[in-house]
Amino acid sequence: MAVIQTTVTASGGGEIPCIAAFPGEERATAVVVVPSIFGVDGDMAMVAERLAGEGYIGVVLDPFWRDEDAGVIGHDEEGRARAFARLDRTPFEQAFGDLTDVIENVRLREECNGKTAVMGFCYGGPFAIVAGAKCGTQAGISYHGSFVGNYLDSVPDVGCPLSFHWGDNDRAAPMELIDEVKQSFTQLDDAEVFLYPGGVEHGYMLPGHGAAYNEAAAEQSWERTFSLLRRV
Repeated sequence: MAVIQTTVTASGGGEIPCIAAFPGEERATAVVVVPSIFGVDGDMAMVAERLAGEGYIGVVLDPFWRDEDAGVIGHDEEGRARAFARLDRTPFEQAFGDLTDVIENVRLREECNGKTAVMGFCYGGPFAIVAGAKCGTQAGISYHGSFVGNYLDSVPDVGCPLSFHWGDNDRAAPMELIDEVKQSFTQLDDAEVFLYPGGVEHGYMLPGHGAAYNEAAAEQSWERTFSLLRRV
């Protein structure tokens, strides 16, 4: 499936850069993806293509488009420092406003059946919870989500299934946090936390994360994801 460049008008002004992939002629559920702190890179293009290949609209927004250091950032030491500095300059509320604008835009597109889900990678993980509480989405999915513990106060208001995935050796999500998320999710009727054993690291879903990529865990995560999306 071809990935295209597109934009969505931000409610506060400006154009939010996105990439998108469409599955075909039939109207489909849209999955709006929030990337990691490294931006809308080749991994995110792969995600959009994978979603479209399974019959879903895949849209990835760039939450860092306003920043002085916009665009894709590499994974080397210098890149990580730049990416975390950019993260510090990007308020969650601002990025969430962009996500809300993209959800509302894609929901009204003729290619969409009106259903939306939010998928987050690393930094994007908490957005799946908050969107489920505030945006009327049909599902929230997170892989190796970072900072999730800061947003658990939104869990009681979530009105859709949640599916969260971590490796058992995630530097950004200690087991204490994962246990806290599991406990918080017991408030919901349909929320699961999947833990992948064997030293699976942060970033295991994405080939661009180098040695952290774990194909077996990634494929199992995709299988569980599509099982959820098929029933929303």
